[in-house]
Amino acid sequence: MTPDIVPPFLSLEFHTRFFPRLLGDRLRRKNRAGRSTGFTSTMEMMIMFAVCLILAIIGIPSAWTQGSVVGWILTIIGVGGLIGLVIVSVGSQWGDRPTYDDFLTGIFLFFVSLGAFIGIPFGMDRHSFWLGVSASLAGLVAGYVIGILAGLRLQHLGWLAVIINMMAAFGAIVMGGTMLVMLVLLIVQ
Repeated sequence: MTPDIVPPFLSLEFHTRFFPRLLGDRLRRKNRAGRSTGFTSTMEMMIMFAVCLILAIIGIPSAWTQGSVVGWILTIIGVGGLIGLVIVSVGSQWGDRPTYDDFLTGIFLFFVSLGAFIGIPFGMDRHSFWLGVSASLAGLVAGYVIGILAGLRLQHLGWLAVIINMMAAFGAIVMGGTMLVMLVLLIVQ
């Protein structure tokens, strides 16, 4: 989708033509993705990540509160496996430059919604609708810029970026719903 020449980040062309087209393409690409089921090495890593996380969640409380030997073994296997998987994931991207073709849309949307969300509690605290709206707009602009940079730079995490991107997309949806409820409460006050 992206041309060979990306306009400079601080240019009007980047924010009016290039990035909206990129974002639209990334969102449409998710809908056009094939429905095939495959078992890739990335899937194996995600399953291993989930297993290590479960082992750590089970082992840490029993090792910490009861001093259980089994808890310590589960903790060491779980946390050690998580650390190893993070190292493997980051190492797989070592030396690769992030590209707009692999832009992490969920992370971008999370930061945009977080920026807009921040102003609403500020306005509710001061009982001022306009103060909340202006703080939300300032947060929206900051979230937009940080979201673009994070959507690119978190690609360095390798396959872990896919997990983080999915969680960030879910967080953006939840935050958007919460933002609507809080906005209604702010207007009603």
